[in-house]
Amino acid sequence: MAIKTGGRRSGSTYKITTDTALTNTMVVDVSGGAGTFYGLECTAGSGAIILRIYDDTSAVAGTTVPLMAYIIPAAASFSVNIPEGLPFTNGLSYNATQTDADAATTTAPSAVSTLFIYTS
Repeated sequence: MAIKTGGRRSGSTYKITTDTALTNTMVVDVSGGAGTFYGLECTAGSGAIILRIYDDTSAVAGTTVPLMAYIIPAAASFSVNIPEGLPFTNGLSYNATQTDADAATTTAPSAVSTLFIYTS
């Protein structure tokens, strides 16, 4: 995984986290605690992916229920924009798989990059 957290949009309080090697490995608490989720951008590689977002600092794929999940077709880009934001109380975690089964162990395509925007 190539995760970069940091940076803020000029004149805003948005914190940006970029992951350029999204896999089925759970990435926990990228927000560093509670906050507000404002959106994401995701570009799938050579295969479709299911991206899951959790409000949990110790989320476990197949056990923890996702806050939201998105299907992104192969070689496609997808974005979500929530202007008013969606509050989360614990911490923002995520993972991606190639199947819709929560317990899937299939790794997402390596040529995937995703961008989360939220307040810290």
